[in-house]
Amino acid sequence: MKKPIFWLGILSVVALGTPCNGQGTSRRFDLQSKANGVKYTIEIVLPSGPAANGPKYPVIYCTDWFVLSDYLKTLPKLLDMGRLTEPFAFVGISVQGNMDDWSMMRYRDFTPARPKDDYSKQHTYAKALDITGGAERFVTFLKDELIPHIESAYPVDPSRRGFLGYSLGSLLGAYILTKDPQLFQYYLIGSPSMWYSEYTLAFEFEKAPAKGLESVKRIYLSVGDEESWEMFKGFGILRDALKEKGLEGPRAKAEIIRDAGHVGAMPIALYNGLRFLFRGK
Repeated sequence: MKKPIFWLGILSVVALGTPCNGQGTSRRFDLQSKANGVKYTIEIVLPSGPAANGPKYPVIYCTDWFVLSDYLKTLPKLLDMGRLTEPFAFVGISVQGNMDDWSMMRYRDFTPARPKDDYSKQHTYAKALDITGGAERFVTFLKDELIPHIESAYPVDPSRRGFLGYSLGSLLGAYILTKDPQLFQYYLIGSPSMWYSEYTLAFEFEKAPAKGLESVKRIYLSVGDEESWEMFKGFGILRDALKEKGLEGPRAKAEIIRDAGHVGAMPIALYNGLRFLFRGK
C-alpha cells in the first residue's frame, strides 16, 4: 500500500536532515498579579531558529493554556515543516490546580460583567457566578504586568504582539478589541462566546470607532458550522462589524469551519488562525 504524500514528505525531511525551527526553549514561572491578586503560571516558548525579520520574534499571548498547551506546542514544528509561518513565540497563561480551578479562572477573568439574563446564567459555571466580571482587572494584569515583564526579559517584538483566545477566551479578545485594541496587533478569535449578557459586548464593538483599529494588522475569526444558533449570531455580528470598519481582505479572515461543533472546531481554528496571522513569505 502506498504511503500518503504527507507522510512521505515528513520522512524526507527527517532523512535529509532539513533544518526545521519549530519549538525551541520553554521556560515557566509564576507571576503574582497586583491587579487582581491572582497567581498565574506563565510559560514562554521560543523558537529554535532565528527570527524572520530582525533579532526579535512576533509573540502571541494564549489564554486557556491549561488545556491548549500540549496541542499548541506541537504546532510550530508542523507549521515550520511546511514553511507555513515565520518563527513566533508563545506566552501561555494558566493557573495551578485542576480543571475546576481552570474553569473558575475563565469565568472570573474573561467575562466583562456579571451575567443578568437567564441564558448567560445557565451557561456560566455555577460555582463561578459570584466571581464573574473580572475582564478589566485581567487586562490590566496583561498590560501593566505580564507584557512588560515578557518584553524586558525575552527577545519578542512589541510591534508584533498577538492575542489568542477560544470560546470565553475569545470573549476576552473581543473585549480588548472594543476597549483597548492597540494592546495587540494580531488577534485570533475562535468561536467567541458573544452571547454572554445578551450580546452586549458585540453591540458595543459595532458602535466602536473604526479609527481605534488602525494599529491592528490581522484578525482571524471563526465558528464551527455545527455550533449553536447563539454562537453563530455572535460570530455574524463581529464578522459584519469588522467588514463595516474596513477590516477585510489581507487584514481579516472570517471562517466557518465545516463539519465541526464547538470543541471540534478548536484545533482547526488554532491551526488556520496561526497560519493566517504569521504566514510565511
